[in-house]
Amino acid sequence: MKNALTATLLILVGAAASFAHHSIAAEFDDKKPVSIKGAVVRYEWMNPHVLVHVDPFDGSAGWTVELESPLDIKPAGWTKDTLKVGDSVTVDAIQARDGSRLAFAKSFTLPGGKKLSAPLSTAIVAAPKVDHSKPAPKTPDGHPRFGPEPGQKGYWAYPSQVSLVDKNAGTIRMNRDGLLANINDAPKVAPFQPWAQGLYIYRQQQLLRDDPMASCLPPGGPRQMMVPYGVQVIDDPARQRVFFMSAGANRNWRLVYLDGRKNPPVDDITPMYWGNASGKWEGDTLVSETDGFNDRFWFSNGGLPHTEFLKLTERFSRPDYNTLRYEVTVDDPGAYTKPWTSALTLQWVAGVEPEEYFCEDQNRDPQHLTTEIKK
Repeated sequence: MKNALTATLLILVGAAASFAHHSIAAEFDDKKPVSIKGAVVRYEWMNPHVLVHVDPFDGSAGWTVELESPLDIKPAGWTKDTLKVGDSVTVDAIQARDGSRLAFAKSFTLPGGKKLSAPLSTAIVAAPKVDHSKPAPKTPDGHPRFGPEPGQKGYWAYPSQVSLVDKNAGTIRMNRDGLLANINDAPKVAPFQPWAQGLYIYRQQQLLRDDPMASCLPPGGPRQMMVPYGVQVIDDPARQRVFFMSAGANRNWRLVYLDGRKNPPVDDITPMYWGNASGKWEGDTLVSETDGFNDRFWFSNGGLPHTEFLKLTERFSRPDYNTLRYEVTVDDPGAYTKPWTSALTLQWVAGVEPEEYFCEDQNRDPQHLTTEIKK
């Protein structure tokens, strides 16, 4: 790849949003900083992005200023009452690539001089320190309990890896969206078929702007384990099944059946986003075989391609109370030259329910996404 492309990606990797339904870098240009001084005329506290409409004091046309979702900016001190109509504000932002009066905020200076950042969730969030000596809880049948114990709350978060990467690939730097820091690392990520490698590189070059989740489509497959807002698991041993429910990723859920059923022949079904999953216990490890996928989703952050030949062997285990280990073997001869394996861990968040991210219908960003990112 050209050095210029690599340099561009290194710059923009820090400007892409984390799972806010599209890559911020694909819509906004960090080389177009703007400072807006004006009055708030509308404040929309909503998903997928908070919007602030500002009329400049200099009489020029109004701006729509975008921030991350409410869940992403709350830690910086934002609430639905932070702004009101008529407030005088100064906004430091970057302008949309299409030159419209749309900007993405970096910070707001509020009435009285208080300054609030408008964070981009690009960094991989470090998990807090927990006790790994506490044993995993068990269900009545003696298997590890992946969800909360009766009468308690909790969910899984802080994935140790943000994208599937072949376990033999070594260290590959990327941001929380799976956007590579160095595009030259692309061939190392997985044993691609030539067309699949080309498509993966193209998606990376386009800063993930074609992510199907921008249209509120399900993530499908292992990507559920990498969403920033966590995964809640519900054990249902009486019915011999396990629910995996996403707090983010458009609030999707899937089932793994443990009643001995076999997946139906893929030629007899309509391919689906989540496929069909049948599982069994191998000691304290739940092993799920999943197939029957369509090819309309990205099964991992970063835009890894797949075909309808995709089969996954997923292994779930809970080596201690605070750790969920997830390992997946990807077998897709349509996109990869051989099966390959990746693994990650998640950490237990005890005592609370996950805050849910809702993919609502007010997403106004696609109209501003450029048709192609210049390289």
